[in-house]
Amino acid sequence: MLIDVSYPYTDFMAVYPNNPKFSIQRVQNLEKGDSANVSLITIGTHTGTHIDAPSHFVSGGKTIDQISLEALNGTAKLLDLRGNDEITKKLLSHYDIVSGDIVILKTDNSNVFHGEAVLKDYVTLDYEAAEYLAEKNIKMICIDYMTIERPRAKRVAGRSIHNILLSKEVLIAEMLDLTQVVEGIYQVYCFPINIAGADGAPARVVLFKDV
Repeated sequence: MLIDVSYPYTDFMAVYPNNPKFSIQRVQNLEKGDSANVSLITIGTHTGTHIDAPSHFVSGGKTIDQISLEALNGTAKLLDLRGNDEITKKLLSHYDIVSGDIVILKTDNSNVFHGEAVLKDYVTLDYEAAEYLAEKNIKMICIDYMTIERPRAKRVAGRSIHNILLSKEVLIAEMLDLTQVVEGIYQVYCFPINIAGADGAPARVVLFKDV
């Protein structure tokens, strides 16, 4: 069974503060006598379901077109961590996370975030948990909100979840819709748009589970 965990792009979708909003405009129209329907899309590299490349936070880091498909696809462990205000190393240590894993975090964000409203507070990793995953050398971390960075009120000056992960080339998939999936082992199929030199890109992310 294939499960699409990507949010649709709409006029009402949530966008991280100060990031470009999504828009679509018909520029050729069959009803107006044009030979085809053609639309112009405006979108940010981190709008909607997307992948963060290392160059998003790391000077000289890999851009999205330099990332292998092997790094974005493979076996994933989906952890249901709802009921926790933040994701800690202690919580993660209860799971068998090994080098090369893709880790998907289902949190209380899935209970309240539906792709349209920006949250003032949300669940994500603490710094120690991010360092733990980087040391484990996982391939990618996925989360059910549009950023894995800590809420502004909980940030420590000079520290960044993005930097901890991306500096170790742990890729980040943000804004996944995990409302219809349960804890378990899945195959991840993730294909960001191949944009030369980009710091990230919108992606279609699909989970497969043999049922």
